[in-house]
Amino acid sequence: MALLQFGLESIGRPIIPVSATVLVLAAAVLLLLAFGRYARRVVAPAVDLTLFRFRSFWVGTLAGGLCRVGLNGVPFLLPLMLQVGFGMSPVTSGSLTFVGSFGALLIRPLLSPLLRRFGFNVVLIGSAVVGSAAVAGFALISADTPHWMIGLYVFVFGIIRSAQFMTSNTLSYADLPADKLSRATSLGGVLQQLSVSLGVSIAAMVLGLVAGETHIVTPERFHQVFLLTAIIPLLSTPGFPVSARPGRRAGQRPRSEGQF
Repeated sequence: MALLQFGLESIGRPIIPVSATVLVLAAAVLLLLAFGRYARRVVAPAVDLTLFRFRSFWVGTLAGGLCRVGLNGVPFLLPLMLQVGFGMSPVTSGSLTFVGSFGALLIRPLLSPLLRRFGFNVVLIGSAVVGSAAVAGFALISADTPHWMIGLYVFVFGIIRSAQFMTSNTLSYADLPADKLSRATSLGGVLQQLSVSLGVSIAAMVLGLVAGETHIVTPERFHQVFLLTAIIPLLSTPGFPVSARPGRRAGQRPRSEGQF
């Protein structure tokens, strides 16, 4: 994973020659494939890939993880746009981006009723689609946008982002038997952290590509990056419909064999 992130970073901001970057990315993919083959052959691998046989786990961690990657680019891009693009001070920028955490607090008590009312499918797909639109919406922010309006938008984005994250987390462990929970929790936590780092790496890579050889970042460049990264959450939506059959609702304990 370190090679993969280094290769992605080198695409946006060349650190090594292009040929070396290709080799680094190829080596990263080959090592991941080799470990996957190794993990299937040993009795107790460090990463238990059999967890992905449970539908809820792979949907919550892989499809949900892909959505996380797209949404996790915002906490990296937005402060940069506010400071570098709009000339705000770090204090002002931090004050505006911080309000997103209040959205996370607000959605917590509301999420369970939403899941009971609409089910996992609707909430997962809906939050991914709306989250994608929200990421693209940051391209509408300019230096003339009132600060209160930016703060309000960040607050709403925090609600959408947290709804997606908490729903996918809940789903990830819904079908797992008790003897698998320890390994699943460890692997799920690692994948969550990887989605954060990959989200930042991909956002930085796209920003570097958009900036070009001049490496000059203007508000328009940031707007382009927001529009491009907004595509990523949409790519996760085909994986979500398998997460629940019609009639599945939060509060119904799924069976261990993976039925919803």
